[in-house]
Amino acid sequence: MKTSGEFLIFLLLLITNGRVFFVEQRKDSIVLLSPVAFILSIFQIVSWGFDIFTGLGFVLALLVLLSNFHALYRYFERLYVDHYTVRMYIWAISTTLVSIASLAFLLYFAPSTPLTNRHVNKNAPDIKITTERYNGDFRGGFIEATALQKTNLTLYTFKKEEKSPSAPGDYAVINSQNQTQSPVILFFPDKRAETYHYVPYFLQLAELGYTVISSDINTADSLWLHNFFDRRCFRRFGMVASSLHDKFKFNSQTEFYTYNYSLECNAVFKLLSQKFPADTKYILASDFLANTAIQDFQKTHPEQVAGLFYMNELDSSVYKTPGYGFVDYTDPLLAAIFEVDRDKKGENSKRAAILTKEKLNDLKPAE
Repeated sequence: MKTSGEFLIFLLLLITNGRVFFVEQRKDSIVLLSPVAFILSIFQIVSWGFDIFTGLGFVLALLVLLSNFHALYRYFERLYVDHYTVRMYIWAISTTLVSIASLAFLLYFAPSTPLTNRHVNKNAPDIKITTERYNGDFRGGFIEATALQKTNLTLYTFKKEEKSPSAPGDYAVINSQNQTQSPVILFFPDKRAETYHYVPYFLQLAELGYTVISSDINTADSLWLHNFFDRRCFRRFGMVASSLHDKFKFNSQTEFYTYNYSLECNAVFKLLSQKFPADTKYILASDFLANTAIQDFQKTHPEQVAGLFYMNELDSSVYKTPGYGFVDYTDPLLAAIFEVDRDKKGENSKRAAILTKEKLNDLKPAE
């Protein structure tokens, strides 16, 4: 969906910019596509977050809109096109070329496969993904969000559907005697990624029989960068840029990151306590930034935690971008920055899931 939206924006801009070559002596209604493209570019950032593609679409759409104010005025005044100025032709040619280049750039670096529920149902019909949205913050707590409320915490659950469906709202893998067969994997994504960037890996774990829960959290009382990029739409971009700009400084702030993640651990467990049986065991998993926080949580809640798993310690030949998710599949552009080959078929996530299962089999609960 994200790539489709970006493709539509660049296509609308291409049509808008190229109209000067085929609109003659008539009402210039095609210019209405410029505000449409601009509005869509804002929706893209709000829905999917800021990155190179959504940012490029927004900037280009804004420039095209500003350059077409006069044409929009003429349209609403019901004036017909007489001729375009030389400056307009130069601008149109320039922006048309940029739009074409952007489309080519987008298609080349598009994710290997759209990671949507529709895709999962088509290619892995036995895997179910559920999404729960919550509104609130760490101070006041979280409640289930209505359709019109802002989402501050989202829980994603990946599980293999049983032949005998369990009761609605029951996330655990249950056998015929209603006993939990295996611990639930509770994953805390690194802030340089989001749940989306681990989806192929989670799907493979679900295929292996695990129930995986991952959370994306953004509240006003939990800041990571203490600047403009703490906003939900921009945080991942800001965290990635910060880590690439000064890796040493970024890694030196682990104590601060641990505090934030400890808040997330407590909040998520409080919500899950209302969903799972009291005797449910969890495997806490993280990808570098939350490692210390889940260690601390295990020490204070040994009766609930069956073990810890650090995803960033997987074999580097399989998980090549620790802290960033499986970008070789979900974000080929970032993978190219890391000089990592694209994984079109998701083979790395499959191998990572197998290695994970081997490591989880050896986990021991805290003493």
